[in-house]
Amino acid sequence: MDPIGNDASSFERHLFQRAEANRIPIYGVLELLPLCNLRCDMCYIRMNRKDMEKKGRLRSLNKWLSLAEEMKQAGTLFLLLTGGEPLLYPDFKKLYIHLQKMGMIVTINTNGTLINKEWADFFATQKPRRINITLYGASNETYESLCHVSDGFDHALNGIRLLKERGIDVKINGSLARANLDDRIRIIEIGEQLDIPVRIDTYMYPSVRERSCPYNFQSRLDPETAAKARIDVLHREMGEEIFTQYAQETMGKIQIAEQTPPTDGCMTCRAGKSSFVINWQGHMRPCVVLDEPDIPVLETGFQEAWNQTIAGTKKIQVSKECTQCNYRYVCNNCPASAIAECGSYDAVPDYICRYTKTTVSCIQDYLKDKGDANLTSNEPEGKYHEE
Repeated sequence: MDPIGNDASSFERHLFQRAEANRIPIYGVLELLPLCNLRCDMCYIRMNRKDMEKKGRLRSLNKWLSLAEEMKQAGTLFLLLTGGEPLLYPDFKKLYIHLQKMGMIVTINTNGTLINKEWADFFATQKPRRINITLYGASNETYESLCHVSDGFDHALNGIRLLKERGIDVKINGSLARANLDDRIRIIEIGEQLDIPVRIDTYMYPSVRERSCPYNFQSRLDPETAAKARIDVLHREMGEEIFTQYAQETMGKIQIAEQTPPTDGCMTCRAGKSSFVINWQGHMRPCVVLDEPDIPVLETGFQEAWNQTIAGTKKIQVSKECTQCNYRYVCNNCPASAIAECGSYDAVPDYICRYTKTTVSCIQDYLKDKGDANLTSNEPEGKYHEE
């Protein structure tokens, strides 16, 4: 979980660095509900109402507001409201307005299909820091295939345009799967036409419903195709000059890893250090994927739950094999992905190994084609190159 993106100001980055050093929970994710109006094949969060009610009920507006006061006292400043589809939360507008009045800087993750003129006018008078809208394809046909709704693309695109017309900061996210692979460049082009930044993810956690299935039966891409799509998308998003710098820096990180001692295996992101997640059941976790530490924050109190989250996160470590790998500084593996892929923090996920190996191979080929032999002459050694 990366609380700040490339568009963050230097002041914000300084705040996050100070917060991490002092273990201040400056950034929080509130998962308001697991319900969604889409039924995306690769989703690892969504439940239908019947399944949700077997596990509990939604937290009330007063519970969230009471908790928000405790967050504020502990130093929380940035909040992300997500789900499921957060706009389905019954008291979303009241919660959102109260959070802003408390001084919280709020970002929203949504699929955008519910944003009509009424919602757009509401956000125009109460502007968030940003609204992140996930485009799951570039046509209604793709939405029908992947998300199992009709006219989903038209509704999402209309929502983006309504927000843009009202001067609301919007970012387009993409999540590549088998059903929308061919839409990736068109999604970037839509962002360019609307003057909206685009970020497309090509690594998808395995869906809960598919984790026991082999890759060729999962809705997500196989690791080699996902990695090639990653390079394709990054090249298109960055442009030639910046992508070349990215490619050189990637190979440079591998060379640094070859010459430095193994890492300690602890989590390298901000989860459990300056950021947290509270799910719809009222439990605090380090990130949206990790199931533990899992603290019932409403009963425990926010500050004590945060203290326990810090302590629990410190105990989580990746595989020793990963800490020694020469690809460790360019690999997506972390305890969360290891859990999702293999069910264990210290597992070595085959999917991610193959994804990383193919990514680096594509970068090497790119640099060779550009004649940058100095950065591609030494084939890095490590687990990714074992047969």
